[in-house]
Amino acid sequence: MKKLILIAGPSGAGKTTISDYLWQQYQIPRVITHTTRPKRQGEASNSYYFESDESFAQLHLFEHVHYGAYQYGSSREALAKAWEKSDLASLIVDIQGAESYIEQLKEQVYFLYVTASSLEKLRERLLNRGDSVASINKRLQGKELNELSTKLKPFAHVLVNDDWQETVAKLQEIIAGLD
Repeated sequence: MKKLILIAGPSGAGKTTISDYLWQQYQIPRVITHTTRPKRQGEASNSYYFESDESFAQLHLFEHVHYGAYQYGSSREALAKAWEKSDLASLIVDIQGAESYIEQLKEQVYFLYVTASSLEKLRERLLNRGDSVASINKRLQGKELNELSTKLKPFAHVLVNDDWQETVAKLQEIIAGLD
């Protein structure tokens, strides 16, 4: 059975690092999402499927959001493309996106909620990656490390990503269990 590893969690938890590791170590492709915003100078063409408003409207979306004048979303078409490459695919989502995927794909979803042991650890990571103090404060304001709703808690596999070697060991266990 084809599976989707959904990766969610607070900023700085390591979601992209984990998705990149899954690709590098296991060739698990990341589902590419769609946007109607223009491509930025120097942006990789595999970061998004760049759509017009018309082509975006034709997609079979699991979820989508508006940020300013642009739309962002993830589609059945993009998931199918990822599954053509591998029976396992990964996708970084927000909490609402996780709910949508779990509702629609049920047992095909492995929901990995990535977090850290403290907000200070997240703050430190965001500073180290170059985020501004104002941006960090805005992102972490009112945040809890475990922002899972009662609806999502039964599906979540929580991974505290404080030590990369421990995280790698856990990811190896997870992948072995999904094969």
